[in-house]
Amino acid sequence: MNNKGFHLSVSAISKAKNHSVIAKSAYNSGSKLIDEQSGEVHDYTSKTKDKILNLMDSDGAKYTQVIEKNVMHMALITPTIAGDLAVTREGFWNDIERVETRKNAQLGTEIDVMFPEGVTADQRIVLVERYAQTLSDRYNVLVDVAIHRPHSHEKHVGEVEVVELTSNNFHAHILLSSREIVADADSYALSARKNWLQWSTEERLSKGLNGRGDELKYQRRLWADMANELLPENKTISEKSYRELGINRLPKMKLGKSLYKDVLKGKRSVIHEYNETIDEINAYIEKNGLVIEYDDKGRIDLESNEQEVNGVTVHYKKRKPFAQLELSNIRLVDPAAELTPATPKDSQAHSDAANDHVLDELLAISDDFESQKKIVRSALFSTIDALHEELAHQSKQIITIEKNSDAIRRFTQEVGRDYQNERESMRVFMQQVRTQDERKALESALTLVEQFRQDDTLQTGRAVSRLEEQLSQIDKTVLNNKAVLKKLIPLNNHVIADYKGLKVTLKPFAAKLNKLATDFKAFDEIDIEKSELQRHWREAFEDLQAIEVTSNLDTYHKFAVLADLDVERFKAFEQEREALSSLKAVEIDADADTRLTALAADVKAFKTANNEDIKQLKQQINTSEKTYQRLSPFYKQRIDLLDQSEAVIVQDDDLYDEIMSTKTTQLNADRLEDWRNRTMVLHHQLNKAHEQAKLKEEAERAREEALIRRRVTLQQRREQVSLKRQRINETKAYQDRFDNLVVRVRDRVDTLDFKAIDAPIEVINAAEAVAAHSFILHTLKRTDSFTALQKSLRDTDAKKATAHVQQAATSLWQQLERLPDNQDKVEVLTQINERFEHVPAITIGAATLTQTVTDQLQKTKSDIQAQEQTQTRRYSSPRPF
Repeated sequence: MNNKGFHLSVSAISKAKNHSVIAKSAYNSGSKLIDEQSGEVHDYTSKTKDKILNLMDSDGAKYTQVIEKNVMHMALITPTIAGDLAVTREGFWNDIERVETRKNAQLGTEIDVMFPEGVTADQRIVLVERYAQTLSDRYNVLVDVAIHRPHSHEKHVGEVEVVELTSNNFHAHILLSSREIVADADSYALSARKNWLQWSTEERLSKGLNGRGDELKYQRRLWADMANELLPENKTISEKSYRELGINRLPKMKLGKSLYKDVLKGKRSVIHEYNETIDEINAYIEKNGLVIEYDDKGRIDLESNEQEVNGVTVHYKKRKPFAQLELSNIRLVDPAAELTPATPKDSQAHSDAANDHVLDELLAISDDFESQKKIVRSALFSTIDALHEELAHQSKQIITIEKNSDAIRRFTQEVGRDYQNERESMRVFMQQVRTQDERKALESALTLVEQFRQDDTLQTGRAVSRLEEQLSQIDKTVLNNKAVLKKLIPLNNHVIADYKGLKVTLKPFAAKLNKLATDFKAFDEIDIEKSELQRHWREAFEDLQAIEVTSNLDTYHKFAVLADLDVERFKAFEQEREALSSLKAVEIDADADTRLTALAADVKAFKTANNEDIKQLKQQINTSEKTYQRLSPFYKQRIDLLDQSEAVIVQDDDLYDEIMSTKTTQLNADRLEDWRNRTMVLHHQLNKAHEQAKLKEEAERAREEALIRRRVTLQQRREQVSLKRQRINETKAYQDRFDNLVVRVRDRVDTLDFKAIDAPIEVINAAEAVAAHSFILHTLKRTDSFTALQKSLRDTDAKKATAHVQQAATSLWQQLERLPDNQDKVEVLTQINERFEHVPAITIGAATLTQTVTDQLQKTKSDIQAQEQTQTRRYSSPRPF
């Protein structure tokens, strides 16, 4: 088996680490790609061209050599189910950059693989494209593939002379998109779903994918299986570790890119020396036919944890094969001898290398004094690395528990359970866990081992003993931490599990309340609509009165009452909803559910009744307006007839009585025409009867004309007075509505209960001002049932409200900026944001209220996280693969 032929690593391309998926694709493919958002050009076309090196051989003779292009092959692989898609590398990755807008968004996932020895150039292309196609179909994503030749590292000796340093490592970069890609007509579309690596466990299993850790194992096993189909039996590879395969060898530590370059250029490091020691031990094991007996607390799990989900076999929560390897925790024994359990160590000295027989056994490998020192250093380095990793793990656990402990107050507020006793117990336990000073001590110990390597005269027996004593003390602290964490973690898990359980109980209850809030919001609109209809009905009734259709006030009040909102009943609903909203998760029981169900039914009935009132009132207004439109012309014609010919008509008592006594609802065109004709006949008779009194008649006519002119002038004056009165009434009606709106908004803001936020009064006042002006502005913009005069008044108030929103928001941001960046500020921002979700989406600058507060919240969290994080440099421990 080719044990050196397997390498596969997976890494995320993330905005949180300032990565650019466009730059990554350009580097992998040797392309020139432009970032359309930033305008930055990523040009790696030199990787697709041959390179000429000026070299010097061992005799000092100069010569030139052509280094073939680094990028050997590139391809874009799309899911088979999507068919043939028109996809370009630059266009696609720019689409990904645009759609992934979050600051910490994952833009893609890169898999680096090494081709095993024995695979030809053509087989490399077939192998990597087949592997990429399998992953593309499995995750329904685009895969950007590039095959690279081994990198050439150069060391300049003179002006033109160089020495070529190369690594025999043909490898491929496999870049998977963060979103699913689907066919869209002649092009494609990106899914709106989150990153495919971030699917929930339930969704993963339902789609036939494994758990998070096991999916990586699937990708590794898939590469090994596909490669082995092309390799002879003696060169097959495996993704498993030496220990899983039963190979009697110790693994070495990965150098990494930068350390590998140092090795090629003749530089050395503690890791390099450690790997040399492992090589010597492995050679000794092979030469003497020894067996490695692992005396660590890890274990190997060769059983596959498989489950059947929807007819598909998946792997879920498979445990890690083993913890890690320490030179001080192994024994080399004769395979023919019976393997005996390791001698139990003192519980207070888990890693005491000075008294451990293993070190003596390792020292016996060589009689050379220098080699013995080297082995001691490697053993010390192994112990330091193991302790460092364990402390790092404990630090992460403590950080997580501290966050949970800090959040307990919020837990109590959310679900009503008092976790104070648990919190105090957690605090006591956390104070007993020590990691920070010990990690600093390990850094100093690692520096001392490096000094031993550089100058072995410093590596005296006393110096080593002191260092071993320090490591022993640190190990005791690690064991004590483990004992404390063994008590602390269950306590933490109990609190979290209880909190989540109560949240689950609260969720359906809160969902019903939120749905109910929509109905309450509709009541505001009903109130506004009823107010408008009340005004319309009054105007319609007055119009009918003006043309003498009706003067029955009982009819007016019968329909006017439909425009009234039962405020007292509505307030009772609000009080009950507030009471139910104030219930914590622990208080939610069958009685609370019954009350909520009853409230929902009452609100629904109340809403239905009001909608029915509105419907009836609209029908009556519509009928009245149509009646007015139909009869008002006839009424006006009768009045005009009387005004123009009253002197003639009064000469005929029957005609006059008929015109005056006929109801407006009985008027029609034929009747008016009959009246006009009869008036004209009467007028002709009067002219004939008074022909001899023509002069007197003309004088009378002149008098009548003067009277008509006076009537016209009087009518004009009446209309002017009526118009002025109308403007006054419209202005008063608008102001009454606006004042009513302000009162309702004030009540609405009070229901959001900003004062419950634990923040300075300036912050509370500013937040309430933003919410109030936002409600006013939102209502003014949505209301359009105004006269021309009222619209002008509305537009003026809307401009004022817009300015007030901007001023209040600026004041709020200034007050929030003055708050210190700590968890209290995060809590204030979170509670303000929760309340702003119930405020109309008013845009402040280029973002809404909730977007702006969310950005403030994310920035504050990032600042807090940056303060808490400490950058600790260490080397990674040996890995099983």
